[in-house]
Amino acid sequence: MAGPPYAGRPLAEVLQDLGEQGLHLVYSSETVPASLRVELEPAGSTPRAILDEVLAPHGLRAKRAGTDTYAIVLARSATPAPGPGVSGGTTAAPLEEIVIAASRYSLSADTPDTHTLFTQEQIEALPRLADDSLKAVHRLPGAASNGLSGLANLRGGEGNETLIVFDGLPLYEPFHLRLLLSPASVLDPRVVSRLDVHAGGFTAHYGDRMSAVIEATSVRPPADAYYELGASLFHLSALASHRFGDGKGQWLAAVRRSNLDEVADIVDSEIGEPSYSDAFGRVDYAFSDSTRASLHVLLADDRAEVQNTDETEFADANYRNSYVWATLEHEFSPGLSGTAIVSYTDVASQRDGEVSEPGLRTGTVDDERHYDVFGLKLDGTWRMRRWVHQFGVEYRSLSADYDYASEVRFEAGYPWPDSPAQETARAADLEPSGDHVAAYVSSRVMVTDRLAAELGLRWDEQSYGADADDQWGPRVNLAWAAGDATRLRASWGRYQQFQGINELQVEDGVTVFLPAQRADHWILGVERDLPEGFVLRVEAYRKDYDSLKPRYESLFDPLSLVPELRWDRVRIAPDSARAEGVETLLTRRSGDPWNGWVSYTWSRVTDDEDGVETRRSWDQAHSVGAGLTWTSGPWNATLAAAYHTGWPTTPVSVADAGTPQAAIAVGRRNSIRYDDYSSVDLRVSRSFELRRGDLDVFAEVTNAFNQRNACCTDFSYAYPGGQLTLEREYRHWLPLVPSVGVLWRF
Repeated sequence: MAGPPYAGRPLAEVLQDLGEQGLHLVYSSETVPASLRVELEPAGSTPRAILDEVLAPHGLRAKRAGTDTYAIVLARSATPAPGPGVSGGTTAAPLEEIVIAASRYSLSADTPDTHTLFTQEQIEALPRLADDSLKAVHRLPGAASNGLSGLANLRGGEGNETLIVFDGLPLYEPFHLRLLLSPASVLDPRVVSRLDVHAGGFTAHYGDRMSAVIEATSVRPPADAYYELGASLFHLSALASHRFGDGKGQWLAAVRRSNLDEVADIVDSEIGEPSYSDAFGRVDYAFSDSTRASLHVLLADDRAEVQNTDETEFADANYRNSYVWATLEHEFSPGLSGTAIVSYTDVASQRDGEVSEPGLRTGTVDDERHYDVFGLKLDGTWRMRRWVHQFGVEYRSLSADYDYASEVRFEAGYPWPDSPAQETARAADLEPSGDHVAAYVSSRVMVTDRLAAELGLRWDEQSYGADADDQWGPRVNLAWAAGDATRLRASWGRYQQFQGINELQVEDGVTVFLPAQRADHWILGVERDLPEGFVLRVEAYRKDYDSLKPRYESLFDPLSLVPELRWDRVRIAPDSARAEGVETLLTRRSGDPWNGWVSYTWSRVTDDEDGVETRRSWDQAHSVGAGLTWTSGPWNATLAAAYHTGWPTTPVSVADAGTPQAAIAVGRRNSIRYDDYSSVDLRVSRSFELRRGDLDVFAEVTNAFNQRNACCTDFSYAYPGGQLTLEREYRHWLPLVPSVGVLWRF
């Protein structure tokens, strides 16, 4: 029995050592090839804890098969990780683990297969505003990001077209400070172990949304007892985890509080003092080798009392999210397993707003909303030698309260000289309720040793509108291994999105739920392993939208605190829309100190309004992303850059300038663009070994060169010398934003 140290040794050799210490381990040379080596010295004090630590970086886990007997198997949605400098994708995988759907990105060391964009270590090293885990998704090709919003627009879709799932539960409005474009999610990055991103072509298992799916999985520390304390410019955080019941159970608790109010005091901010907090708790327990249960709680609360820099808009908002869900997993036989999730969701918000520009506009908003959702979801999987069948049903009981009132007056001559006086008043006291029922089935088959296919069908129905609305969504995915290093994937599917009980647009006068929207996805992709750890991926996509519901936008100020009280609020009701593009991504993941990625995307997303194509406000014809990472011992540094074509905007000019007939003319919506957008971000971290645990220290800069990326335009007019003139002032997205922090892990 050799014993420690383990780092650098072949994984199979270390497993043999652990077997001599009392663990009975069962695995194959296919699952644990000779190329795998232990990457880091484990900190666990027992053979079982050490086992988890040496397996996790390779996408493996120990599955209990009896007393002190464990089978080494693939972690969920994982394939074995290649060793340093070895290309992935050549090892055969069980049918249920083969990724058939195109457009799936996995941002985790737990799933380092050919679809992995970044390892978990790279995610931790990425510069991310507010240290938000979902900001990693902004680095994907096809993501249109302004650097502030918590969600990017993925492949031309609206932000609300992305489904966010956490430990199997769909989350409603899972962002802090929604008043301020939702800059941070309620998912503390310290509790997120994995992000799997489906940018399109996802299987029938997923419904509700028609563009993308982000799956987040909570962390399960391998140690019997584990703690964290963290502090940064943005947050204070704490995490604790313990195992109990002879290793059968584990509890985890994490809390986080923002420091934005203290920072605002220090810099004497005149904008306001927003603050937020969240907490997550989970208890797992294995009742037997085939039955496991878990209970999850996710809570979030925030408060924002802010005003704009001109002191013309004021808002005071409170938001509260509560999620409680229980999961039961059971293996009925080696080929048949099932999962049940029972959940309760409670989301509430209260928002007061005011605009005050004497002589121009005055108005108020009083907005209170509350939603409750009770859910039950049952999923099953039946595995055979060449087939995997998945099926499930879901039921949700939903209710909502909308208590809304607003009023605004625009004086004559605002915003343009010939504008008449206008008044708008709204009122809503609605209490919709009803059910959502869904069912799906999909079958995955190995047609040949190199060709896998999946057919799926999903059905959804909602009853909280004026009339019940149901949808059918067929889906097809194909994956072909053209060689040991080349993979082809193709997807087609119909994805339909109904209005959630929380999405009634009462602020714009909408009081009825509209029928579901529809998008048909067509995706074709090729992926090639190259020498030295490089992987090249090229993917073309097209989404055809139909039955779209109207949306409302502010033409010139997406940062408004009270957008429904602005003069430039417009209703956009396209007959159809299309998003299309080609994404190219080159990544390098190796054991060398230097790694990184570079991507280029050409894309276009347009609405068809009465036969006229109009660019959506987040259309970016050309976008480039790049990153360079350096790791040496305890040091880690990441430099990330983003560039894309400027955002579309609407032209405004003086028509017949210099004549008595001069007037302000507003051109066709989104027919011109702002200057191109660019940002360079940097993060550097170092880890220190302490007598007890490790201390991580980091420094980060967002928009390091303080690039002025235009977001908004303010207009004013005057008559110098009796001639009408138009003046415009541009405002910008984020300036340079620094951050520093420490994390003690013990």
